[in-house]
Amino acid sequence: MSAVHDRVIAALEGREPDRVPTMDLVSEYGAVYEILGKKHMPMAWLFENPYTSRAIGRFSPLLNRLRVMENEVERFTYDRTAASVKLGSDAAWVIYAPMWRLRGAKEADDYIGRRWDLVPDGHGNLSTPMYGGGLIASPADWDAWDKRDLLRLPERANRFMKRLERDFGGDLFIFTAVGSGIFENTWQPLGFERFAVAARREKDFVRRLIRFYTDLCCVFIEAVADAGIPGYCYGDDMSYRSGPMFSPRMFEELFGESLRRVTETAHTQGMKIIIHSCGNTYKLLDWFADCGFDGVHPLEPTAGMELAEVKEMVGGRMALVGNIDVSHVLVDGSREEVRESVRQAIHDAGAGGGYILAPNHSHGTVSVERLRWMMEAAHAYGRYPLTV
Repeated sequence: MSAVHDRVIAALEGREPDRVPTMDLVSEYGAVYEILGKKHMPMAWLFENPYTSRAIGRFSPLLNRLRVMENEVERFTYDRTAASVKLGSDAAWVIYAPMWRLRGAKEADDYIGRRWDLVPDGHGNLSTPMYGGGLIASPADWDAWDKRDLLRLPERANRFMKRLERDFGGDLFIFTAVGSGIFENTWQPLGFERFAVAARREKDFVRRLIRFYTDLCCVFIEAVADAGIPGYCYGDDMSYRSGPMFSPRMFEELFGESLRRVTETAHTQGMKIIIHSCGNTYKLLDWFADCGFDGVHPLEPTAGMELAEVKEMVGGRMALVGNIDVSHVLVDGSREEVRESVRQAIHDAGAGGGYILAPNHSHGTVSVERLRWMMEAAHAYGRYPLTV
């Protein structure tokens, strides 16, 4: 086992490693290729130029048959992982989601049944697509939905992750995820209002969806575990900035059994598993721990999440991951602001182990220079025994 694996596993098990581990979420074209020092073809102009965008719209069915979007996602995911190694991260959240189908130059849909808006990042690149609504309105729509590509995805993930682990696993603890989590996969194809009504009035239909995506998530975990990937980051946003989207009781009623199956599957395969859930998750933290997660991310500071309070609540049951602000500190903060943010995070959450320092998210305006400052500060302040 490599030093970075020892470091990350110690933190996930609530032990003190040699220093606080670092994790990144670099997932934007501009940042990845700046880190790698490589030029790449900016793709956004193809989708914005009136001539090429018309061609994309006309030939979208052919591009989809050739799996152009899926292949580009894999190519970028490989480079994105290489960037994490070059940045000096101990761990990285590497999302694997080659599941896009073009609906023209402005929109795409995916294997799950969601529509997405294709968004330029302002620097010539395509940014992370924005959710634009669901494509499934009824049980009949779900029954008719073509699931063949979705069901082939575990095998494809296994092949790709074997390559990723072979090339980078000795230098990086890879947390992967195949797409998003069970809650998002259940509500987003319907739209939230439709899902909220169905959760009360059409429970049999909703439970069918939940069972399907629970089974699929467990197969995804087994597929990447077979490839040698050591960690799974189960991403499922369940909260607004003001608090959970549903009551903790209703989350437990609908998804408790599923999340316990997911964590049990990961642990049976010898993997560590953390949960990523944006927003203010104070009311869900104990539930996440009860479900068996080894850690929780992002503990979003702009949603009022304070590391010291989270450490007191669940620090003995789960590792804490994240909390470094991406609204200002890692976008346009001074070097001293970045260093102080890192120092404070380690002070609040690092005592006794159980903390992995990381940004709370990724987007196109996060500064690579500030990510490097974050890494430098982690090395300066994160050595055990801590003195911050």
